[in-house]
Amino acid sequence: MENLAGLVADLKARIEALEDERAIQSLLTRYGLAVDSGDAEATARLYAEDCHIDIDSAAFMNGRAESRGIVTSPLHQAIMPNCAHVMGPFEVRLEGDRAVATGYATVYLKEDGQVRVWRQSYGRWELIKRDGRWQVQKRISRSTGRDDAQDLLRAGL
Repeated sequence: MENLAGLVADLKARIEALEDERAIQSLLTRYGLAVDSGDAEATARLYAEDCHIDIDSAAFMNGRAESRGIVTSPLHQAIMPNCAHVMGPFEVRLEGDRAVATGYATVYLKEDGQVRVWRQSYGRWELIKRDGRWQVQKRISRSTGRDDAQDLLRAGL
């Protein structure tokens, strides 16, 4: 009977980890859908109240209220509605109620009937599970070709 209890506990923990990883993958996919639909509120709901966002060491946002700026910024508005954020794949590491997802984001842009890559980047998303849902607490994004971009990827290995 002890073996059965241990097996059930092990299976429960493994299922919970799979569910958490799936929830994080879904959150990252919803990010692309939220920004491409121009929904600043849906974008903000993905972030924790105490989040920190760093895009190319040039754009910084702190807190959920400022995270709306991802969508409302003049740069993003200039590419609407002709952009498509394709997120992933991501390597997800779980540590209890915290996780780190490291991976890619490609933004496609349609201009003059042609679709091209507008931005390719590497991302590190630090997440926290609060009140039963995963939220982005810290996000670092680096465009390909930057000197510090590969360091971000190495940290995910």
